[in-house]
Amino acid sequence: MRVTSDAMRATFLAVLERANRQLMKTQTQIGTGRRVNAPSDDSFAAARITEIDAAIARLAQFRDNGTLARNRLSLEETVLADVVDNLQRIRELTLQANNATLGNGERAGLAAEIRERFDGLLALANSVDGNGRYLFAGFSEGTQPFVVTADGSVEYRGDSGQRYIEINDERRVAINDAGDAAFQRIPSGNGTFSLSADPANTGSGVLGAGTVIDPNAWVPGEYRIEFVSAASYEVRDAADVLVASGDHTPGSSIEFLGIGIELNGAPAAGDTFVVEPSTARDVFTVLNDLLATLGTSVNDESSRAALHNGLGQTLVDLDRAIDHVIDLRATIGARLRAVEDEVLSNEAFEVQMTRELSDLRDLDYAVAISLLSQQLLQIDAAQKAFSRTQGLSLFRYL
Repeated sequence: MRVTSDAMRATFLAVLERANRQLMKTQTQIGTGRRVNAPSDDSFAAARITEIDAAIARLAQFRDNGTLARNRLSLEETVLADVVDNLQRIRELTLQANNATLGNGERAGLAAEIRERFDGLLALANSVDGNGRYLFAGFSEGTQPFVVTADGSVEYRGDSGQRYIEINDERRVAINDAGDAAFQRIPSGNGTFSLSADPANTGSGVLGAGTVIDPNAWVPGEYRIEFVSAASYEVRDAADVLVASGDHTPGSSIEFLGIGIELNGAPAAGDTFVVEPSTARDVFTVLNDLLATLGTSVNDESSRAALHNGLGQTLVDLDRAIDHVIDLRATIGARLRAVEDEVLSNEAFEVQMTRELSDLRDLDYAVAISLLSQQLLQIDAAQKAFSRTQGLSLFRYL
């Protein structure tokens, strides 16, 4: 086969071009510090690198979400802790006011502090985060959730929305609680039924605690305990059907349909006490009723009994409100723990992904520099060999 100078030159240039491409690839790797800079460098590694980059980006978003969730939930938990403190102080003041030795003026002083605590609770219910968004407005974060109306009642103007945020691919947590859930859905009474005394009562009967003796025997409904005489009573349902009857002595319990109601003092004939199924009440209504009760003058035994009945049942409602907020704080604590656990898990997974990414993409500089030296040497040798072969000719040996 005839080998011409042009053929030798073309072969050499092709070899040189290939060597230069390899040299350029090595130089790029050293310059970037990455073994894989293009899919052609390593197609399998390039595909895996793309997957890992996407996974790390998601983990970064989950990390940001976790920070947001932690901040919002921690702020809400702090606010609710202050709510519990205020409610417990109001309960202490109510218990003081329920003392029979206090006069109207002393109760007015206690009512003044309760009013201040009421305003403090309202401010807490209207708390905002660092961006000025209301914590307890549901989805309506730009709307003040609790507003005092012209008649002194408190109206909720938020909604029942609850925002969720993803903390991993398969899990999300709520980062807020709507104001109606936090401050309005509080069971009245003992959570099963509530008690009240008819304002027209003339005796000194005072309701005590109501307890559920047999939950299976309780039939939810409205019942009236009517004293047909000072020592005997009848229990009738909403249809005026007789449910139970009996004699009563002060301090004893009236029992029917699986519940027991302690009644102290001396009811008069015609006095009525009402038993109703527990309903949802809001804490501001409870406090407004408390302030109204404290504002009533006590000048005889019947008005004193009305005061103690009102304050006694308010204490029951305050206990339910405190328990309700404590339970809500417990759920927030559970969510915070879930966020913390997921953040730690995501951090560990991110470290693992970063390590794998480094193994796939990062350059071993020692190997690369050694390869670069070999490639430079090869190119130099090839150039010298070509330059020497260019001068070869048969005429020089004739």
